[in-house]
Parts: sequence; C-alpha cells; structure tokens
Amino acid sequence: MAKRTILLVTLAAFVLTICPSSVIAGWSEDSFAPSTLSVTSDSLVRRYLVQKGDTVSEIARSMGLDASIIMAMNNLEAGSVIQEGQYLDIPGDRQRLHRVKAGECMWEIARMYQVSLNQLIAANTQIKDPSLLRVGEMIKIPSHSGLTAAAMAQPSRGFRGLFAWPVFGKITSGYGWRKSEFHHGLDIACPVGTPIRAAQAGVVVFSGTKSVYGKTVIIRHTNGMETLYAHNSKNMVKVGQQVKKGQVIALVGVTGRTTGPHLHFQVNYNGGTLNPSEYLR
Repeated sequence: MAKRTILLVTLAAFVLTICPSSVIAGWSEDSFAPSTLSVTSDSLVRRYLVQKGDTVSEIARSMGLDASIIMAMNNLEAGSVIQEGQYLDIPGDRQRLHRVKAGECMWEIARMYQVSLNQLIAANTQIKDPSLLRVGEMIKIPSHSGLTAAAMAQPSRGFRGLFAWPVFGKITSGYGWRKSEFHHGLDIACPVGTPIRAAQAGVVVFSGTKSVYGKTVIIRHTNGMETLYAHNSKNMVKVGQQVKKGQVIALVGVTGRTTGPHLHFQVNYNGGTLNPSEYLR
C-alpha cells in the first residue's frame, strides 16, 4: 500500500512538471479538462456553450480569434458540425492569439489587429527573430487592441437585422481585408445625388468633412452603435439633430478618396467596427 502511494505521488509530480502552465491553470481554476493545444503560459481556458445556429467561424469572429485555434483546442476537423448545448474550450480573456499563416509577417499581423509593431514584438519575447515566423506558430496579440476589444463586445444576436439599407445598389467592396488595407464598411454604388436614408433612428454626432471619407454623417443610436455615411455630395442634417429611421440625411457623391460615386456605410461599436452585412435587413 505504501509503495502504491509513493508511486501515485511520484506520477502526479511528474505530470505537473511536464504539463504547460496553461493546462494546469485550466485544472486548478475552472476544473476544465486540459486541451491538447497549449495556448499560452499566461492564458486561461474558458468554456463556451454553443447556441442554436452557432458556427465555429462565427464564434471565432465574435471573440476576435482565429477559427483554427478553436478547432485545434477542441479536436475539430474541417467541416465538423457543432451542436446546440455543446461546450467548446476557448482561450481565456488574458490573451488573444493568432495562428501564423503562410506568407504572414509581424508587420502585417500588427496591422490586422490595429496594434503597433513594437507592441506586438514586446508581447512575443519568445520569438527571437521577428522577421522569421513559422507557419502555425501562435502569436500573442496585446489585449488592449481596439479591434479585438470591439470584437469581444459585439452586440447580441437580437441586433441582427437592426438596420435598414441606407441606399440600394451594387456592393462594390465588402467589409474586411482588400489587398494591403482593411475596409471597415460596405461600398454601395449609386448615382450622384441618390438620397441616403438613416438606417435607424438616432442623433447626429458628426456632419462635416473627413480627410479620406469626404463629406460624412455619423448617427449615434440608443444601443450604443453608430452608423457612418461617407463620400456624400451634400449633408442634409446638423450635429445634435434627431433623425428618424428612413429620413434622408445626405446625397450620394464622390467626395474624399473614391474612384466613383458610392456610399461608404460603416457600423461603429465600442471603439471598433462591425460587419454591416450582419446587421442589415
């Protein structure tokens, strides 16, 4: 009996020695089963309860994570279907992570998450040469990143379909990366002079000119979200004015940096931007 006790104690000590601290934290703080993926030494693992209609990509996007990280942590294969009521292991709040893809560099990753290159390098002291990244390597993203903070605090599903289309036309550029820059809204092509209507009731917090957007109107709504309407030929509302949903607030134009007449429609929330397509009817 004594020999068996000594053997168990020795085995436990050996396991605690070789296990990553992130896994140990998962056991001691939240009683979670350890993941097969060592996230980071200073990160906690938390659990997410899958809701009806959830997908891995949607969960990852809402939390500012790479979907491949969640898949790896939960032993999911490409095309795996998750079920309502299922629990998924998610990297904790202390750290955002990015899995390096082929061709990516530190500068590009810094731009992607809207942090400075120096901040990103300082958060990843384990990388001896920042110019040499390995595909599949985990990069820590500073937690105060504006983009990540916004993604972590997205409005609930109840806001889906909240906004009406401000104009109708062909979408010439969507939300997300295009070549070397991130596009923060939707570009909707329309003839010059087309009426632009408020996507939702609110108060005008900006009506003027911005260097890139040209003539711009920004409306703040009661849920804390803001909608931005840019490249206008004429603004028809003033700061402080209350507007109704569907009210004409501006006319489509070509002011600012643009290659043709269109409306740049943007949704701002919590210091970042959201994909307008997810909130338009």
